[in-house]
Amino acid sequence: MEGRKLKELILGFVQGATEFLPISSSGHLALFSRLMSLPSNLTFFAFLHLATFLAVFVLLWHDISSILIGLVRMDKNYWILASKIIVSSVPAGVVGLLFEEKVESVILSQKLVGIFFLLTAIALWASDRFAGQKTMMSISYKDAFIIGLFQAFAILPGISRSGFTLIGALLIGMTRIEAFKYSFLMSLPVTLAAGLLKLPEIHITGITMLSFGGALFSGFLSLIVLRYLTISAHLKYFSFYLIIPAILSFLVR
Repeated sequence: MEGRKLKELILGFVQGATEFLPISSSGHLALFSRLMSLPSNLTFFAFLHLATFLAVFVLLWHDISSILIGLVRMDKNYWILASKIIVSSVPAGVVGLLFEEKVESVILSQKLVGIFFLLTAIALWASDRFAGQKTMMSISYKDAFIIGLFQAFAILPGISRSGFTLIGALLIGMTRIEAFKYSFLMSLPVTLAAGLLKLPEIHITGITMLSFGGALFSGFLSLIVLRYLTISAHLKYFSFYLIIPAILSFLVR
């Protein structure tokens, strides 16, 4: 039992460290669960999303508070921005509700996860070539929906949510810092909903909360790293790293 608790604590740090870096937290959780002979517990993984939700909330508090104040003051621009974020969240929400069981079957195929790791690596390699001048305020609803479609792909383990939403935002012409902010602002409704839906199924223990704390701490640090590498156009560095979990996914049984 103690060994299992230690493994769950490790998974907490893995969740936090990989949730925001464009290397797929779900793919890493599936891989580490297999390596440590733990069942892939989607309920536990979803609970850890609440920790990474808090990390985003803290880092982007200035932007979040500006939006909230703008909504209270009935500022049209902020109401439009909030509605765009909702539009971007819809595809992932719909896909998650309709295909959750199919995703569970994908996790059972670690080799398929390895293929998705490689797909993320290729996309990240190409992403440093894209950027534009659009801001969160200036993108259209069509742009917001397109970014949301990229996020929906990330329901597949091995496909990075942060990576694909950043790529989608850059492809439609957003600046790098605005793409970073929008990518994580639009993640808030999805991660909060995923965590709250599974919360009643979680048995809260000391080790569970330690895992939560580990995910929060490592998540905050990885957010800072990703912000720097996004702005400096060095996301391709993660492409090299993703070759490692991809190979392990093909080798593990």
